[in-house]
Amino acid sequence: MSKINIKNLRNRFPQIAFMDQNGESYLDSASTSLKMDIVINTLTEFYKTSVSNVHRGEHHLSLKATEQYEKARAVTADFIGAQEDEIIFTRNTTEGLNFLAESLSGFLKEGDEILITEMEHHSNFLPWQNLARRFNLKLQIAPVTEQGELDLPAFDKLLNSKTKILALTHISNVTGVVNPLDRIIPLARKTPAFIIVDSAQSVSCLPLNAQKMDCDFLVFSGHKIFAPSGIGALYGKKSLLEKLPPYQKGGGTIFKVTKTQTEWADSPAKFEAGTPFIEGALALAKVLSFLKAEVDFEEILKWEKELVSQAEDSLSDIEGISFIGPKNNRSNILSFVIEGLHSSDLAFILTKQKVALRAGHHCCMPLMQKMNLKSGTVRASFSVYNREEDIKALKTSLLKALSLLY
Repeated sequence: MSKINIKNLRNRFPQIAFMDQNGESYLDSASTSLKMDIVINTLTEFYKTSVSNVHRGEHHLSLKATEQYEKARAVTADFIGAQEDEIIFTRNTTEGLNFLAESLSGFLKEGDEILITEMEHHSNFLPWQNLARRFNLKLQIAPVTEQGELDLPAFDKLLNSKTKILALTHISNVTGVVNPLDRIIPLARKTPAFIIVDSAQSVSCLPLNAQKMDCDFLVFSGHKIFAPSGIGALYGKKSLLEKLPPYQKGGGTIFKVTKTQTEWADSPAKFEAGTPFIEGALALAKVLSFLKAEVDFEEILKWEKELVSQAEDSLSDIEGISFIGPKNNRSNILSFVIEGLHSSDLAFILTKQKVALRAGHHCCMPLMQKMNLKSGTVRASFSVYNREEDIKALKTSLLKALSLLY
């Protein structure tokens, strides 16, 4: 089957027509993506015809909701090359990582090592920092080079038989650097480490196959891939999920409860306490199903990298501008600073000119400290709905901002 042309995907985002009408450019997809029409339609349809809880009742609405919810799990599993019972629905990547830090703590002992990198988002930094402090573990932080790429020789030296957890991002949300997991994971397999991949930034632009990747756990957020906020997924190898205790306790997680003891349900039920974001799971599945059937992910990354390259070329003649990260290893993100100017001042003036992007430390303070970026960076991030016109708007707004600030 022929895949849809990437340029035609723009028509699937209702917000774009509104933005075009108002002369707005959205360049903040690394923070959250715009939402596809099928997401809006799925949420509306659920609220109109199918509202009910799952796994709770025998009436037809509950049975229908449960069937749809579990089908959504199967679709999500298929999207990343997993089995249905290896998918846990979460609120987002952050919850998935906190889930793992808590649940894996019982497999660690004093003196064990956790290995992360300097480029990690706080969501993949703070849970491990906290875990190390609680259990007297050693937190090892692999450095990045001056260009912002992982220092592979230094990483290799830190990876050893004491490494019990390796948690790293697939794509940096600051520089757009893509980590070479095909090199890193085979090395980590020579250690006893649990391998955890943060795919928050890669899920929307790289084809993912958790089994081929051979990670133990993988997490992502739906809002990064055109789905609603508040829904995400955690993949875990079935053999490992069976051994993990539940992260939260409550309705839906149990097989049997007495006054003195509890028997937990099998995975994934034991990890999904309480009423889940049912409609969010259904909308996520709609997006993932559409993308898998209709879109070539290699074309997505090609288009987004082309936009980043064009943006860098267009902005490069602005006096005092510096781009953060290696030019030959960027995905859909372009971070920059302008000498003498605070990044937040720039972003504030740009938003007044209807260019939406992000400024600051991007929840990556250790990386900012390493790269001596005291006010952070201005970050433009591109997606399938962006066009060359957005680059023109960015440059025009930047030049106007500079004329106002100087």
